[in-house]
Amino acid sequence: MIALSRTFDAEERREIRMRAIFEAGKLDPRTFDEDTLAPCALRIAPSAWSTLADLAEHSWRELRAAEDALLGERRRWRALGIPAKSRAILAATPPPSERDVRFSRFDFHWTRDGWRASEINADVPGGFIEAGAVTRIVAEVLPGFECLPDPTRELARAVSARLAGQSDAGVALVHATSYTDDQQVMRRIGAELAAFGLRSHLASPVHLEAEGAGARARLVRGNRAPAPIDALVRFFPGEWLANLSRADRARWAALPRGLVRSNPLAALLIQGKRLPVVLRELGIATPTWDSVLPATRAVGLRALAPRLVRDDEVLKPIWGRVGDGVAIEGVTPLKEWRRSRILARVFPKAWVLQRRFESQPLVDASGEPFHACIGVYVIDGRAAGAYARIARRPLIDGYARDAAVLVDRALDTSDAALPELAVPMSPSRDRARGSQSPRGVSPAAALAASAHSAIPNEVHHASH
Repeated sequence: MIALSRTFDAEERREIRMRAIFEAGKLDPRTFDEDTLAPCALRIAPSAWSTLADLAEHSWRELRAAEDALLGERRRWRALGIPAKSRAILAATPPPSERDVRFSRFDFHWTRDGWRASEINADVPGGFIEAGAVTRIVAEVLPGFECLPDPTRELARAVSARLAGQSDAGVALVHATSYTDDQQVMRRIGAELAAFGLRSHLASPVHLEAEGAGARARLVRGNRAPAPIDALVRFFPGEWLANLSRADRARWAALPRGLVRSNPLAALLIQGKRLPVVLRELGIATPTWDSVLPATRAVGLRALAPRLVRDDEVLKPIWGRVGDGVAIEGVTPLKEWRRSRILARVFPKAWVLQRRFESQPLVDASGEPFHACIGVYVIDGRAAGAYARIARRPLIDGYARDAAVLVDRALDTSDAALPELAVPMSPSRDRARGSQSPRGVSPAAALAASAHSAIPNEVHHASH
């Protein structure tokens, strides 16, 4: 179903690293004095990819419906853990529209009980460089395997479709401009937008303001002439908008309704880890998502109990990223484990308890075990690629390494016809030939049974 590839030799690692920097624009090849790219790729069977794609798509439809329901339940926004200032911006911001381009990433793990999900990244998921350009580079080093769709290209394609017919359309790539690792993602997206003839601008949220009463915004960059903006791709976390000044928050909320947003701020409603708790209280059903997401509950009065976290539970912060703050007994270092428990007792509403699952390790060529997390992208409701992160311990955090996900047809033992998975892939991906769940069988039931390009100069940077 899934397996690791052979380990790259020293020359192959060097080639992948250099090409990732200079062709894909990956500016963080090392962290914690270790390579960020894994020394191998993750191979996945076509049937396994089809299962994950179906689970992600069905889960997205359920969560998108839940988001619509939560938009009308403003009293519950606080229970989701959304900061007060962010709630005020969300309330003042136009609701999502059909013109918006939605992208998200579901993180799946292979366990002794089948596929399980740790979270959805519905607001500003990362990994675009690794899932697209870097994966194509790795595929050239490992011939014989196939690439999944490039989510960066599919995102650019979707934005371009929304702006069809606008010859002078401008796209703002909104991010925290002081972070190089955020800027590299925006530049990669800008490169793909340029391939569709769109001009993009690197910017922070404070550079945007409404332009009269029309559907356009404008990018204000000091003494330079304002640039018209018809769409924005946001890589600035929604909860971080609360840190802007009052005037900047007001300008953001006043951006025109007709602007194409990716993602709209409403994505915050389904981003936080307290979502399952609130949906359960409201009686909103998400059966597919519930089938893969471990049971989640609020800390509540457990904050006063002698033992906060049981052996079969994991402690997680609501807005944690890259595994920060996640506490797993016997896995998380003792100092960090104690810190998370203390914070959860002091701020119980900022944490949740989730049922623990047992990740099944994969073994590399040398016999070393690795635990893998596969992030499946969903763009406009369709699965649009994936990338993996692997680690020696069953905790995917900042120490985990990025790995390309390549399709290996040899991993499938079925004689059934397999779907075409090689890049380039049609936006209307056809998984009908033996690749979808059987007619009438839900993804939950199926689970139970179960060309690179350099960064162009057309991307402009609007500095602080």
